[in-house]
Amino acid sequence: MEKKIGQIIKEVVERKNITVVAFSKSIGVTRNNVYDIYERHSIDTDLLKRIGQYLEYDFFQHFIEPQTIQLIKFSDNIKTSKVLIELEINEDEIMKIGFKEKVFKVLKG
Repeated sequence: MEKKIGQIIKEVVERKNITVVAFSKSIGVTRNNVYDIYERHSIDTDLLKRIGQYLEYDFFQHFIEPQTIQLIKFSDNIKTSKVLIELEINEDEIMKIGFKEKVFKVLKG
């Protein structure tokens, strides 16, 4: 990661036009703590998750290694195949997973 995580958080907050006061209240920290977060090179994952949920932004994407990104891109190109599966389940289990309704929906299709 080239930029420090605090800088990325600051940019997202500013892009969304959120004030430091509103941001601090939403994530449950003081205003001074927000300025401290903006300077951080690393951050607690629970706090980063909370910030990401509030800002509706996945900060964890900045920690993915280039090799992992290549694997993800490769897996997106894999073709899907149909597979026949035989299950033995009782009626209670069928009702619990809603399988009966799904089969009827497919058959009506």
